[in-house]
Amino acid sequence: MASNNIFGSTKKFNDALEILNRVDNARFQKILVRIVNKIGRKGETIFTKQEEEMLENLLDLSGSEFKAMIQCCSFIFEQTAYYSLSSTNLFNQLENTQLDSEKCKSIQNVWEENYSDVLDFLRTKSISPLELDDVGWRLHYQMSSSTTNKRQASAIFEFSFKSDNNNNNDDENNDKMILEFNKEQLTNFFYKLETIQEKLDTLS
Repeated sequence: MASNNIFGSTKKFNDALEILNRVDNARFQKILVRIVNKIGRKGETIFTKQEEEMLENLLDLSGSEFKAMIQCCSFIFEQTAYYSLSSTNLFNQLENTQLDSEKCKSIQNVWEENYSDVLDFLRTKSISPLELDDVGWRLHYQMSSSTTNKRQASAIFEFSFKSDNNNNNDDENNDKMILEFNKEQLTNFFYKLETIQEKLDTLS
């Protein structure tokens, strides 16, 4: 498999693909529709317990196999949404896995029909219960040792967070995190922020 495949090649993922390959394709596509429309909807179940038991019998899967299939398909759609892949690029990525062509095509079709609604929904949602409210910073100098006058410089950041359902700025209801970066760490952090910004730009 290509090393740059966004889905990776773990044993857990490949074992789940083998389960997907065994599933009847007509039923598989209907399951995919349910899964893709739950992406990013925290706390919402994809299937009821009764539906899960019925599908396990219809698909001839054990409870653990059915769970692995759902997790695998959810992971595929989540990665696809994260990278904002077109349906064609998604198909190309899936072809580099152990998934058979029929299943690749089914996933491609479901994504093509639903990607716009999924991405629109994800743009409005935060996956974290906390949101960044404010950033404070200051420079810090300290002597490297008692025998040298060389100073070590670092940046101290204070990140203030608030709950996404918190409608006021009362400090008692906010969480704070203090982090210290040396020059190398701050540079690496900056590059990662640039990468994140590029990903956000693809979704805007």
